[in-house]
Amino acid sequence: MKTIKILMITLILVSFSSLFSVFNDYEPSPRARALGGAYYTISNDANAIFYNPAGLNLAGNCINASNTKPFGNDFQKLNNFALSVKLPEKFGTVGMGLKSMKVSYLDVNLHSEYTYSLGHAFTLMKDIHSELLVGYTANFYHVSTLTTEIDSNDRETQNTVGFDVGALATLHRRTKLAFTVTNINNPKFTGEEQNHDLPRKFAMGISYEPYYGVSTSLELKKTFEQQGTEVHAGIEFVLYEILTLRTGLRNLPSSYSIGFGLDFKNILIDYGFNTHEIGCTHHFGIGYKL
Repeated sequence: MKTIKILMITLILVSFSSLFSVFNDYEPSPRARALGGAYYTISNDANAIFYNPAGLNLAGNCINASNTKPFGNDFQKLNNFALSVKLPEKFGTVGMGLKSMKVSYLDVNLHSEYTYSLGHAFTLMKDIHSELLVGYTANFYHVSTLTTEIDSNDRETQNTVGFDVGALATLHRRTKLAFTVTNINNPKFTGEEQNHDLPRKFAMGISYEPYYGVSTSLELKKTFEQQGTEVHAGIEFVLYEILTLRTGLRNLPSSYSIGFGLDFKNILIDYGFNTHEIGCTHHFGIGYKL
């Protein structure tokens, strides 16, 4: 029995490490997931700290939390918590976030990743029809992995710090342009045998509101260490005052997504679903916005 347990744990670790890089795009927001990841141009809640920090200045006082098992895997758990607080107008908005990904089997924590984020956004320029927001985030990354000595408590832990910057421009109230650079300082984990670079990403996009209650977005994202450019597209439609429907598409790999959001007396409930070649993901979130 002990041998089987060790083999199963080893198999899960090998499978996980072969499919994902450390601190990959886990999509912490169910709203973003429902939109196919096309969220950088319309970030306006506390989860903006994980996407486009400039969007924090549109979030006001907001709390978001969510939980999911990526791809339906029982051995994986993704949790996140985000908070934004509006400062006096000229000082902008600050945000805090915690994102965790854990891989476990039979109550054994095989691998865990934690991201502690602190962000700030402010208005750089504003007139009657247009606005330019900028933001930045400092991320403290912590990773802990069980060593090959299964019966011991020895773990390999590493820490590093990364910085994100972003901008969000509103043109004539209906059109938004955005860009974000993630891990602009090229952070890495330094191991005994080799160094591991954290993913550096550049995202840019445009969103347009043809009329009130409808928002469309198209975004491109490039990971510097990988080939190919990701394309994300999403639509958000306010069906009723308290109900918003969402759908989206993405490539690399091809995936479609759907979801909804409920806003009842400032209590926010979000659900996002997306397909994947590995498996489907159901993602639930709750929040509060003043």
